[in-house]
Amino acid sequence: MKSLFEYIANISIRLNLKLLYKFFFKVFKFFLKEKIILKFSECSFVAYPQKKDLSRWMIRNLKMWDEKMIKLIIKQIKNDNSIFIDIGCNYGAYSIPISKIKNNLNIICFDPSRKSLDRLDENINLNNIKNIKYFELGIGEKKGTVYFDDDINNYKNSGSYEINNKNIGYLVNIDSIDNLIKENKIQIKKNVYIKMDIEGYEFFALKGLVETINNYNVIIFFEFSRKILENHSNFETEFIEFLNINNLKIYNANFVEQNPKDLILNLNNLKKNHDVLDNFILQKKIN
Repeated sequence: MKSLFEYIANISIRLNLKLLYKFFFKVFKFFLKEKIILKFSECSFVAYPQKKDLSRWMIRNLKMWDEKMIKLIIKQIKNDNSIFIDIGCNYGAYSIPISKIKNNLNIICFDPSRKSLDRLDENINLNNIKNIKYFELGIGEKKGTVYFDDDINNYKNSGSYEINNKNIGYLVNIDSIDNLIKENKIQIKKNVYIKMDIEGYEFFALKGLVETINNYNVIIFFEFSRKILENHSNFETEFIEFLNINNLKIYNANFVEQNPKDLILNLNNLKKNHDVLDNFILQKKIN
């Protein structure tokens, strides 16, 4: 069944037979138990059929995760003197295709979950990638330890693992990007592109990026989720102050400037079944 499923999935990708495949998937998804390899034009991914595995989304939809944002990031990256930092890399949904298209780009990945990094390593080897380096490390405001929970039974999928202040899970190491640069664990470049998806811990990571933001050309692609409000009692005031002090602006995917107060209001008004407002871009004011 695995070989047949994999063959039909990849034929469907190549010939764009998604409607026909949709019927096939509905009928045969219950029989697929093993991982398969999906071959997209940019790269290949190992995908797992288990219901809560994030990579299962690719099996169901026959496309890479968040293709729109991947293309946006690739479009922004300059070929020379640049680095891409993937904070909350999971199985490499962003880093793998970016590394294949920008094969001379230095890419650094961070994730505190060994489970996620094993999947990333699998995809690095599958694609014979040489320009990705990864660390089993969380990113925050400063060096320390925090509780991290990656028990899949506690989440809707494996993309939701999170740092928490409830002593759930196990202790993991965290550090700031500023400190990692000082310790030469990151060989920084003039142009720094950062993707940040760490389930509400983004503001802590931003606070640990102040020196980098002010000394280099930094563009941050981040997810604005409801969880960020849960981690900060006075988020709106602190966040707007942080933006002003560091001369940062928020833009949508079309690089239209956004009012942070409006975004936070929209975040507070999200429907109960929605956790994420959207993806946004953070950088110094565009002239």
